[in-house]
Amino acid sequence: MRPIPAAVTLKDIAEKSGVSITTVSRILNNRESGIPIREETRQRVMAVAAELGYKPNLLARGLRGSRSSLLGVIARDISDPFHIQVLRGINDVATQRGYRLFLGHVDYQSDMAITYGSMFEQYHADGIILIGDIEGDETAIEVLMAQHHFVVGVTDRTQRRQFPGVYIDNLLGSQLALDHLWNLGHRNIICVSYPHIEDGALRVDLYRRYMQERGAGDMIQVFLTPQELELSYQMGRQIFAGFNRPDRPTAIFAASDAIAIGLLQAAYQAGITVPDQVSIVGFDNLDITPFTIPPLTTISQAGLEMGQITANLLLDMIEQNRDRSEVEDVMLRPTLIIRQSTAPPPNLD
Repeated sequence: MRPIPAAVTLKDIAEKSGVSITTVSRILNNRESGIPIREETRQRVMAVAAELGYKPNLLARGLRGSRSSLLGVIARDISDPFHIQVLRGINDVATQRGYRLFLGHVDYQSDMAITYGSMFEQYHADGIILIGDIEGDETAIEVLMAQHHFVVGVTDRTQRRQFPGVYIDNLLGSQLALDHLWNLGHRNIICVSYPHIEDGALRVDLYRRYMQERGAGDMIQVFLTPQELELSYQMGRQIFAGFNRPDRPTAIFAASDAIAIGLLQAAYQAGITVPDQVSIVGFDNLDITPFTIPPLTTISQAGLEMGQITANLLLDMIEQNRDRSEVEDVMLRPTLIIRQSTAPPPNLD
């Protein structure tokens, strides 16, 4: 049997033409640009597309007025347990309303998002959901919006973007976590967050302001680690090394539950009792958090509900043919879930 040739993508054409994927998309889709495209560039891109055998998805373009009942989901990290909660909510609503999902896992790579966007266009998906933001994804977002009229993001932002989204009030969530620790009597509070993602940076900024405004600026300490259990555990080993000093922190604000769970294990291995010696607050309310030892105090983002709201928002846009500029963002209020990982600080005298 002869192998089926791989479809030529916008990325292939861009690399050979020496221009951006966005420029290729605008030329091949005949879309106007705020920055004029030179005729020489246009001809070069068209020539490369012809040479590579690029075939636009004419079927999808011809079916714009009908529906395929397919939704494309582009997930930043399918191993993220909070994103799994969100995906379950999306799937629940999609199934109830007669739609099926295509899932693309991009593993933080914006070029993979473009590849999946092209694939979903070829299968004439009715709309796209983006789960999670990706650092430096502006080009990918422009290409996806050129390919798909209906796009919604979830857990992907700290402010309005070019398409509607569903996300949590990060500032309020961080405030609730820190208020809880502060009201218990903690003053020496450290923060452990994750790099490269906007909501992690936002939670760190709120922590810094919170401590400074209350005269505890000299206590500020921020540690960064990827949201992986093993790496969070290793960070905890560093934090808890020599933890018997008098000026040690009495509480930790972890910017995600995955980080908090790694810290719980590190504390256990170091012989440090939570919450008698140190309190830990997480952020997400993962399904496992009631079953950690001790059960984790955390900020609930209501991941399942967030996914359901996102899917309903996108499907309403599709079925009512609403332009994305007409659709408002949905910001959810987080809630504090108090369990057994927090308590008043120990007497360090």
